[in-house]
Amino acid sequence: MIYDEDYQTWDAYKHDESKRWVFNKLEVALRQGLSAGPAGTAPESDGDYVVRPIYNIYGMGISASKVTYNKDQFEQYINHNVVKPGHFWCEWLEGPHRSVDYVLKDGRWVVSSVLIGNHYDENNLTKFHYWTKVSTQLGTPIGRLPLVLPLDDLTALNIEFRSKNIIEVHFRLGNDPFDDLPVGSVITPIWNGEEPLDGQEYRSNLHEDMELYSASGNLSDVRRGYSILRPSANQSAWPLGFEEWGCP
Repeated sequence: MIYDEDYQTWDAYKHDESKRWVFNKLEVALRQGLSAGPAGTAPESDGDYVVRPIYNIYGMGISASKVTYNKDQFEQYINHNVVKPGHFWCEWLEGPHRSVDYVLKDGRWVVSSVLIGNHYDENNLTKFHYWTKVSTQLGTPIGRLPLVLPLDDLTALNIEFRSKNIIEVHFRLGNDPFDDLPVGSVITPIWNGEEPLDGQEYRSNLHEDMELYSASGNLSDVRRGYSILRPSANQSAWPLGFEEWGCP
C-alpha cells in the first residue's frame, strides 16, 4: 500500500520494531556514525550543530534550528537551556538538500524522482526558497545508502539527504505532486503574505484549509502553494556546484 501522510505510516508500522526506529531521527543519525545526542547531553567538539525533535510525524522542519556549540556551554546543554526536552543535537551537515523518491519496480528499487531544495538562509530551516527537479541519476541507489533500511512490504519510499547523509526517511513518496514536471523545473513555494510569481504556473496546496499547514501555530511560515517555472530547451539538469559534494 502507498501512503500519503506520515501519520498513516506511523499507524501502519508503530508495532513493527524492524521499522519503528526509522521514525526516530536521532537513531537515524547515530546509525550513520554522526555525532549526535539527546537533550540533556552535550557535543564532544566545538562547532555547528542542528537541533531538531527526535520524533516529528508532522514534518515541515518544525522546531529545527542551527546552533553553534563551544565547551563553555556544557552546563547549558545538559540543563536543557539550548536543546529542549524531546529534541536532539546532530553535527551540522554541509551540502545540497536532496529529496529522493524510490519505487519498487519489477522487484527492484529504482529512483523515481529527485528534487534539490534551497533555503533562504540557515537561520530558518523550515522555509525553502525553491526546489529544482533534477535527473534521477542524482539519486543515491538503494544499495549505496549509508545505512540499511527495512524495505520488506514497502513499495515506495522518500529519503531526504544532506550531501551523502540521510536526515529523514519516510515510508511514502514525497515528490509525487511534481512527477509530471520535466527535469530542470524550478518549484518555488509561495508563503503566507506572498503572491504567486508573475508569468508562472501556480499550484495550490493539496488541502484548501491553510490551518492544516500551520501546525496549529508551530510554523510561522505557512505555505500557500507553488509557482512553477518549466525549463528552457538548453537548461542543464545538473545544478551548479553540485558535483563537488560527490553525490550520489
